[in-house]
Amino acid sequence: MIFLLGASNDLEVATKTARDMIIVYGMSDKIGPISLQVDDIRELEFYGSQIEDEVGAEIRRLIDEAYAKAIQILSANRDKLDAVANMLIQKETISEEEFNRFFE
Repeated sequence: MIFLLGASNDLEVATKTARDMIIVYGMSDKIGPISLQVDDIRELEFYGSQIEDEVGAEIRRLIDEAYAKAIQILSANRDKLDAVANMLIQKETISEEEFNRFFE
């Protein structure tokens, strides 16, 4: 159960970060370098009827790109991650130095 709560929170944080990148910091080529900062995302309708859909699509694009990159990194390092997992099964905890040795 703790794993599910952790994953849920990770998705929540990632989505909020992507949302802020787009509507607060203007980090979207499609929408442009403008701040659409609002307290409630439904307030975006003030900027036009299509903006909510565009913001949603941009948030989804950023999340999808980050997910694909994470899968690529994890897949490329699968053998190292399995070795770390096996050591954790044996020892329960490892030091930062022990962890870093797997990735040197």
